[in-house]
Amino acid sequence: MIAFPKDFPDKLRSSILTSEVVAKKVKLKAHGKDFLGLCPFHNEKTPSFTVNDSKGFYHCFGCQAHGDIISFIMNSESLDFVDSVKKIAHDFNIEIPKVIHNKQQYEKVNRSLLLTEKICNIFEENIQEAYGFKAREYLSSRGISQNTIKKFRIGYAIDSYEFLSKKLYSLGFSEQEILTSGVVAKNDNGKIYDKLRNRIIFPITNRSNQVIAFGGRVLNSDLPKYLNSSETDAFKKNQTLYNLSQAKKYIFEKKYAIIVEGYMDVISLDVAGIKNSVAGLGTAISVNHLSELFNLTDKIILCLDGDVAGIKAAKRVAEISLPLINSRKNISFVFLPNNMDPDDFVKKFSSKDLIDLIENKAINLSQAMFDFTKNDLDLENKESLKPEDKAKIEILLMKRIDAIKDITTKKYFSQFFKEKLFSFGRRDHKKPQPNNLSLEINNKNLKLNNINKDDNIAKNIIAFLLKFRFLKDYQDENFDFKEFNLNNNKFTEIKDKIIEISEENPQISEENMLLNLENYGYSNYIKDIRLVFENISCHYSGQEDVKEITKKMRLLLLKELLAQIDSQYKEQLLKIDDRATHQTEIIDNKIKELFSQKNKIEALIFNIERDI
Repeated sequence: MIAFPKDFPDKLRSSILTSEVVAKKVKLKAHGKDFLGLCPFHNEKTPSFTVNDSKGFYHCFGCQAHGDIISFIMNSESLDFVDSVKKIAHDFNIEIPKVIHNKQQYEKVNRSLLLTEKICNIFEENIQEAYGFKAREYLSSRGISQNTIKKFRIGYAIDSYEFLSKKLYSLGFSEQEILTSGVVAKNDNGKIYDKLRNRIIFPITNRSNQVIAFGGRVLNSDLPKYLNSSETDAFKKNQTLYNLSQAKKYIFEKKYAIIVEGYMDVISLDVAGIKNSVAGLGTAISVNHLSELFNLTDKIILCLDGDVAGIKAAKRVAEISLPLINSRKNISFVFLPNNMDPDDFVKKFSSKDLIDLIENKAINLSQAMFDFTKNDLDLENKESLKPEDKAKIEILLMKRIDAIKDITTKKYFSQFFKEKLFSFGRRDHKKPQPNNLSLEINNKNLKLNNINKDDNIAKNIIAFLLKFRFLKDYQDENFDFKEFNLNNNKFTEIKDKIIEISEENPQISEENMLLNLENYGYSNYIKDIRLVFENISCHYSGQEDVKEITKKMRLLLLKELLAQIDSQYKEQLLKIDDRATHQTEIIDNKIKELFSQKNKIEALIFNIERDI
């Protein structure tokens, strides 16, 4: 919780001279109306660092560091915004005004944090017991030591529907409190059950390193492979990054943040000495995530898995980042070879090789956007381009850079794309040759539009949600609907927006909901969804049995999950003939795992269809 009023940072800026703060770190000399000194952010022999008290900022003409007293402390002390404000107030003996909180709400928040901390303790104890042997064995096989287990507070949820809830009852927590924790749910018969079972547990913390949620990885073929505890007042997936509380110090030091795909990537990189990485939580990286990191650093590097899903995620991040970038804030991309994830790469090569890729060979956002656009229009392999082809690329690129708010950045992106278009497709244009550490985007992997072309299952899921709004809270042993990602990111966004609007306005009509979605920019998708919704409305009056409707939603979710896994399975099979020797075991294991998952889902679908 922020422990000062919102206007307090501005009061600090207006009451303390910038030179007073900077002089604690930098030897300053008067230079006209300004002060001059050696920059603390890069090595220099000739002073190029200036401080202007009348305007309240510092600026380095050498490395372009720039900011006010708060950003100076953030960057020089490796602190976040809140802690920097507190430090300045403490250093200058300025009392921080107390914020009057609602006492009842304050106690509720503290009780909630106490509950998640106790749950974390239970999971940590479990992994050290006899029934945590398989979890420890798996982690050991992944190169995770006991010290690392303790550092990341990795735990284990035993294979029981009531072990955790019984433990929490014995500690004095009520059923209502336990249900709001996100790790326990209630079934249709009103009985509560533990959501996370037979899973390795990764605690999720807020910026203050307080446990607010949990992620679990299965140790068998159960689905889904990864499952988070449900969202709560303290835990919102699109606002939370795994490991941020531990990584922020190193992000400050390295001056860039790495975004990877999951818990194990973060932990494996930490073991390899790369400690400035964070991960999303089973959901797409959001604008909130990027903004959070841009508050800590000017440079974000996306290093997701080198498979179709990873490239798809990178493409989405490229699009949503455009309003945030400027001459200082920038994003770049690393695409690992042979469909490796960061963990695979570090184990096959070394952390030094990965750092080299990240720091020296990452693809700039401008180049990535150009490559993504070429692929969207299926122009990647053409030896020469017709004027019509270039016109298509230019129109699409210009439409995308309209989202860039910074005028200077927009200008140079436009110039870059025009220069690229001039050279692209010319017969004498030489295409770079990839090597074993290549960052070239594999064209086969970028055929994103061929995956699940139909999207009919997703449209039915959205239409069912529109018709039966109670389905937004659907969850069972395999699914938490609010967390479930559809194969098409746009449909996931639409699903999440329907849930958000429904929770803000439970009485909103279907028509007004559809109009709202169109206003949010989903008009291209709403036309098809309307048709499916009208077809469903013809068959259902809205008064049907809740259990029957719930069963049909479960069937749709299973079919959507099967389609996603089937795509991954076929992708792995395609790599059998041309895979590298060192990837043989990795790919074989993935194929076996996906095949087992396919069989299990198909059996579940068969049983439900037989019942219906």
